[in-house]
Amino acid sequence: MIQKANGGDFLVIRATGTDAYNSYIYDLAKSMGKPLNSVSTIVVNDLIRAGSDSSLIDKINKAEGIFFAGGNQADYVDFLEGSPALTALNNRINQGIPFGGTSAGTMIQGDHIYDSISAGFTTLDSKTALNNPYSSLISFTDYLIQTPHNNNIQTDTHFEQRDRMGRFLTFLARNIQDGEETGTSAKGIAVNEQSALLVEKDGSAKVVTQPGSINTAVYLAKTNMAPTTCVSGQPLTFNNISIYKLFNGSTFNLSTWTGSGGLAYTLNVNGGVITSSTGKVYGGNQP
Repeated sequence: MIQKANGGDFLVIRATGTDAYNSYIYDLAKSMGKPLNSVSTIVVNDLIRAGSDSSLIDKINKAEGIFFAGGNQADYVDFLEGSPALTALNNRINQGIPFGGTSAGTMIQGDHIYDSISAGFTTLDSKTALNNPYSSLISFTDYLIQTPHNNNIQTDTHFEQRDRMGRFLTFLARNIQDGEETGTSAKGIAVNEQSALLVEKDGSAKVVTQPGSINTAVYLAKTNMAPTTCVSGQPLTFNNISIYKLFNGSTFNLSTWTGSGGLAYTLNVNGGVITSSTGKVYGGNQP
């Protein structure tokens, strides 16, 4: 993102925390020989008024790179949805500036967002989601941020580390069952910790990971049929979900939905229990 910001003004947006990213990003850019004009952080404290805040909108309009920090995606949805700030953000993305985020900042990047609004301070785990796809903890916001290649996509993060495959598949099933996607159009991107998917304007992407980390990967999912059972109070049954697991250096094209250097396998869910064509829900090691 520093390289693509072209020496301009880099903006970090967050709803909690500090401006600690500022010196890190600024110094990193300098050490790369790609110095930035400025790095600034806006901490959105007033979720009701932030979406119309002229200083935030001005920062967005002038930014040459925008990054959303972690936290709670409910906060981002609350202040962005239907706001002038969201319009400004999508305009800048459409104009081609680099855009990204981590954790909650990744969660808001798909067409379909698990917004965690109904969950409050309760963390939704895979068992709960699989056993009841219409659990009161599950709520969505759709079509918030518009990036060039987020069509039909549901995101999830902290993935293998927090065993989130079950809830991820439940989200895909809900996207179909709720009429937002067809049985063959629902897609997903799920990211392990210490891992990133770098997406170019043409839809080509590659995975980079933190050196020395374990269980680094990115998962690309695509559905091939509608769920058999996705109703309130009953375990999920949902079959033939195609998974492509990307490792460090693996590449993928979001336009053609094809990859290289990864592991392709299939998942099925029957009565809330996931089975894998490899024998492992998270696929296994790089072939």
